[in-house]
Amino acid sequence: MHTIPTIAIVGRPNVGKSSLMNRIVGYRHAIVDPTPGVTRDRNYAETVWNGRKFNVVDTGGLDPDDTKPLMQAIKNQVDFALKEAESIIFLCDGHAGLVPDDKQILNFLRRNWPDRPLFVAINKLDHAANDDMNLAEFYELGLDVIYPISAVHGHGVADLLDVAVESFPRNWEGEEEDKRTNLEQIAIVGKPNVGKSSLFNCLIGEDRSIVDNAPGTTRDTILKRFVRDGKIYNFIDTAGLRRPDREKDDVEQFSVYRTLGAIKNTDLAILVMDAAEGKITNQDKRIAGRVIDSGAGCIIVWNKWDISKHSEKDWDDLTRHTRDEFPQLTFAPMLATSAKTGMRVNKLFSLINQVQVNGRKIVSNDKLKSILYDAVTMQPPASFNGHEVKLFSLNQFPGPPIIFKLKASEPKAVHFSYQRYILNHIRQEETFDGWPVKLVVRK
Repeated sequence: MHTIPTIAIVGRPNVGKSSLMNRIVGYRHAIVDPTPGVTRDRNYAETVWNGRKFNVVDTGGLDPDDTKPLMQAIKNQVDFALKEAESIIFLCDGHAGLVPDDKQILNFLRRNWPDRPLFVAINKLDHAANDDMNLAEFYELGLDVIYPISAVHGHGVADLLDVAVESFPRNWEGEEEDKRTNLEQIAIVGKPNVGKSSLFNCLIGEDRSIVDNAPGTTRDTILKRFVRDGKIYNFIDTAGLRRPDREKDDVEQFSVYRTLGAIKNTDLAILVMDAAEGKITNQDKRIAGRVIDSGAGCIIVWNKWDISKHSEKDWDDLTRHTRDEFPQLTFAPMLATSAKTGMRVNKLFSLINQVQVNGRKIVSNDKLKSILYDAVTMQPPASFNGHEVKLFSLNQFPGPPIIFKLKASEPKAVHFSYQRYILNHIRQEETFDGWPVKLVVRK
C-alpha cells in the first residue's frame, strides 16, 4: 500500500492551525473560529506543492496543563498525527507573543520527536510595522530559523512550504488518480451521541475520532481511507445533526453545513441510531430524509445493541417499527451492532461490500426489453387525451445511483403510479438491496 508524506500542524489552541491548513490546501477544509478548542480530532487533506504531493493534518490545540478527559483525548490525537508525520510545523501566535506553553510544547516535540524535521512558524504577523518587534521574542526559543507568516493573508506561507516539502519525493507515483477519485464515499450519519465516532473507530481499528459522552464532540467531518482484505474504503465520520429549532453558534452551524454536504455527496450512508433508546425521533426522520434526497445507498445500523433489550422478538419489533417509520427506506438493509464490543462489525463490512456490488449492477437491455414487454402486456398505460400512450424502451444509466430511463410518446401521461408499477416489475427480476431505484420518463 503506497502512502504519501504527511505534515502535521501542532500548537496551542487558537494560534491559527486550521487557517494555515486551509491556506495550504487552497479551500476551507477545516472549521475556523475565534473560539479556542474548535478542532478536536485530527483533520486530513491532500495537496500538492512544488510538484510534491503530501497530506497535511490539522490537530487540536495543545494545553500542556489541562488534565480534562477531552483534552487528554486531543493530546492522544496529536500523538497519532505526530507518529504518522514525516515533518512537523509548530505554529505560534505572533500577536499574543511567546508564552510558557509554547516553550513546553517545543520541548515536548524536541524530546519525543527528535528525528522529525521541525519548522517553527509565527502566525498572525499581518502588519509589517509591528512584525519585527513581535517576532523578536520568539528567538528566545533558541532556533536558527523561524518563519513569520500570516495564514489569513498568505504572507510567508510559500517560503515555509518550500522548505517543509523539500525532502518529499517529486512526481509521487501511487495509485492511479482516477481510481482513487472513483472510490465510494461512505458517510456515517445520525443524531449526536448515537455512537457514530465509536462505530467509525471500530470499523478502521483505531481511535481516529474522539469519543466522549458529551453530545457534539465531533465537529468536523473526519475522513479516513482504510484498506481491509485488499479493498479500499473511504469512511467519513460526521458531526451529529441536532434538531433545527436549537440555537447554534457559528462553529456548530458550519459543522452542520459540512455534515449536510457529506450526506449530499456521499455514495453510501450508514444511518446510525441508538438501540438503547429504541425509538425513532423526528430528527432521525429528518436525517433519513436528507439521505433519501441525496440518492445515496443506505444501511441502517442500530448501535449500542449490547446495552439494549436484544432478544429475537425485540429485534423483530424494532425492524417492524423501523420499516413503518421509514417507508422510503425499505430498500435499506438493517443491522444491530455494538461499536463498544465490536459485535457484528464484520457483518457490517459484508453488508457494505454487497451494497457496493449492487450499486454497480447493470441489467442487460435484452432483459429490460422483456421486463417492459411483460409489464405493458399485463397492464398498458392509460390513454392521454384520447390517444394511446406508447412505451418504446427501457434502459439503465450507469450506476450508482440506480436510475432507469423509460422512453414514452407522452412522458407527462405516464402517471407516478404506473411508474411505480414498472419499477416493481424491475425489482421482481433484479434486487438492488441498499439502493433506491428511480425511473425517469423521457420522450
